[in-house]
Amino acid sequence: MTWTARDLMHGAVHTVDPDMSLADLERSFLRTGVSGFPVVEDGRLVGIVSRSDVVRQLSVERSQAETISDYYREATGIEDAEASLEDIAERVGARLERLRVADLMIRRLITVSPEQPLGEVARILLEHRIHRLPVTEAGRLVGIVSSLDLVRLFAEDRVKPA
Repeated sequence: MTWTARDLMHGAVHTVDPDMSLADLERSFLRTGVSGFPVVEDGRLVGIVSRSDVVRQLSVERSQAETISDYYREATGIEDAEASLEDIAERVGARLERLRVADLMIRRLITVSPEQPLGEVARILLEHRIHRLPVTEAGRLVGIVSSLDLVRLFAEDRVKPA
């Protein structure tokens, strides 16, 4: 049997909206127990977002806050600038509250068709160092295949390595 993406994909895919807040995104991560979602708008796949994208954005925000506070200390010569630093922290927090999924999702999509052989699916996952591949037909999301799905095939002895 030649396995295809259709044979392994999950058809009932939880998706998120590009306008979703980061707080709601985190709730979705916790509620579903998955670490990434396809982003769908008006029925079309427009991106993919993962927990690592959120962590990356938080790291960027923290780095910017540190740069601003270092600049403030150097520019003013004030070492004990707690009130100003608190203001910077509040502004960073307010920015994080305004961020949406669209602000950090990956827009350069890598997808596969339902008929893509699983060997090719595995190669794409490995080559791009990603953990999930949306399965699309005519730009519409029809499923998702994850690296864990491929591992499960071998663990359940449903397929033998070549």
